[in-house]
Amino acid sequence: MINLRYHIVSIAAVFLALAIGLALGSTFVDSVLVSNLESRVDQLQADTESAVERRAAAEEALSEAETARDAALANVEAVRLGVEDLVRPHLPEGRLTDHVTLIIAPETVDRAAVTAIRARLEATDARQGGVLWLSDDLRLDDPRARRQIADAFSLAGDSRSAVRRALLFLMPQALFRPAEAGSGLTSTADVAAVPDAATFDGFAPGFSSLPPTRTALTLLRDLELVTHDGTGAVALHRLGGEHLRLVVVTDAAASGLNQDFVFDLLAAIADDGHGGTGVIVEVPAPNATSPDVGTVVARVRSDPVLAESFSSVDDAASFSGDLALLTALERLPAVHHFSAADLDHGLSPP
Repeated sequence: MINLRYHIVSIAAVFLALAIGLALGSTFVDSVLVSNLESRVDQLQADTESAVERRAAAEEALSEAETARDAALANVEAVRLGVEDLVRPHLPEGRLTDHVTLIIAPETVDRAAVTAIRARLEATDARQGGVLWLSDDLRLDDPRARRQIADAFSLAGDSRSAVRRALLFLMPQALFRPAEAGSGLTSTADVAAVPDAATFDGFAPGFSSLPPTRTALTLLRDLELVTHDGTGAVALHRLGGEHLRLVVVTDAAASGLNQDFVFDLLAAIADDGHGGTGVIVEVPAPNATSPDVGTVVARVRSDPVLAESFSSVDDAASFSGDLALLTALERLPAVHHFSAADLDHGLSPP
């Protein structure tokens, strides 16, 4: 028989235990939560104080940096003024007005180096002739190139020696005597009057009657033997004359073209009576695995004709080399050789 009183007491005990457990549990949880919250508040307060300290330190460092910057700027300005005083006697201000500067360079030369030199020249008061890029085909090893040149210039023969001698006669003339367009030879008598004319294997009459926009240089351009980068510069068919100044930029990697054409062209210009009209600038070869700057200018300076006819500058990328290039141009027709072996490139007030 079920004892109802027993069950009532049991149920009451269960509810009593539950009530006691809830009361104790809620008290414990509240205590833990409060403790955790207080701990987090303390940590946030500490982090805030640390952030304030770091901000103060950063502001102090910024103030010191600004002070140092101002001092550095003042020093730079003082140095700039000092450099201007040092450099001003060398700058060709107002002394290149009547000249046109033309850069001549093998196609393989570092374009960035040529662009930098061109920018320096554009900062002068000289008129700009742009850049005349020389193809390696001017070495005349290719029979097809020789035939094209012989046809374009009405040469009687296309042997390597004949074409080479013709170019070395025509190009100096086109550069410094453009009024005598092309070969300037209109008859057999004219040919005979030219020294060593027989070595050209003859010129056909009529080449000088070409339109004025067709010169020896434009014909070479049409044959893709030269390229004229003349943006903002004197047009190719208008280049040339007694006031032309050449800046020949080359490197050791172009030794083949230098030896087979460039040096001979410079010698021909000197033989044509136009020594003291250019500066030879050597730049590092692209992707050079070892320092090779100096071999080109050494070759020029060891040649009795070139050394007396053209100025030279090595290490043109340096500040003093940059200055030496401008100085060398301004001092033409006097010939000077500026070397990085001298701390100041051998510069002295003119």
